[in-house]
Parts: sequence; C-alpha cells; structure tokens
Amino acid sequence: MTRLLRAASWAILVVTAAACSGQDEGRPLPPLPGNPAPVWEGLTLEGETVALADLRGEVVVLNIWATWCAPCLREMPGLDALSRHFEGQGLRVLGASVDRGSARPEVESFARELGISFTILLDPDQRVMNRFRTLGVPETFLIGRDGVIAHRWIGEFDPMDPTVLARVEALLAEAYPAS
Repeated sequence: MTRLLRAASWAILVVTAAACSGQDEGRPLPPLPGNPAPVWEGLTLEGETVALADLRGEVVVLNIWATWCAPCLREMPGLDALSRHFEGQGLRVLGASVDRGSARPEVESFARELGISFTILLDPDQRVMNRFRTLGVPETFLIGRDGVIAHRWIGEFDPMDPTVLARVEALLAEAYPAS
C-alpha cells in the first residue's frame, strides 16, 4: 500500500509540474500572481462587451461573485468604496456575476439597490470561473497595468483593508509603457 501511495504522490507531482510549467506547447500559464491574466470578456448590464485585454494600461480588480453567495454580497459595499476611493486614478473594478441563466433581472436589481458604481459583468456560462480556475465564489484578482496578476484573494476579503489599499496604490504608481 505504501508503494502505491508513493507512486500516486509522484504522479500528482508530475502532473502538477506539467500543468504549471508555463506556456510550453501552447498551454496557458496558470492564473497565479506573476502570470498574465487569462483572456476573458463579459457583458455589462447594458449589453456592452468588456474584455480584460482592452483594459491594458489600467489596474483591474476582478471580483467573481454571485447573488446567492452571502460572502460575495458582504464584499460589494467595500468593492464600491474601493472603486470610489481610486476614482479617476486608473483603477477599474469589475464584478463578474456568475449567476446562471435568466438571473440578469436579479443582478440588475441587486446592483441598483446597493447603488453599485463599478462595472458589473454578466457571465451566466461561468467562463470566468473556468479561465481563472477558481475554487468557488467569491474570488478576486488584482491585475496590473501590464495584464499580469499581482494578487489573488480566495474567499471573502475586505477591499478597504490597508494592505489591499497599499497593493492597489503600488500598482497605480507603476508606469505603463506606451506602445
């Protein structure tokens, strides 16, 4: 039995190393700090497409959430405060709702009732969860001006915590080279 466990452990390590080895043979890098953010786009409540690739030059906070998720709902006022705190400084806060199917009216109502000022994106097929390999909701990614993930929060976090504010400020202070 010990030999079998040892062999299984080695197999897991080999598969994990291969999966995290980068863009060898066309495989994308895992969505971890230091790696580029995956390609993803969502629809605003107004029906416009927002693609992460189009936001290069801005610092992005991407929060993946759902209306049925209590921790997600507790984060929303803090995310809105974060968005307002850095308004006009190059920060873009995006809330990617992964509510399934016909939840759009519920998402719209929720955003209106809370007075959310940041961009809410709809992703009823939950592609963002697949692309960012989330463990669930909420999960939040801080993405630098260069499109590289700077930090990942798994689970509920306080967007107005001083360490979060310091991370955002540091990224906003970085220059983005003009192309």
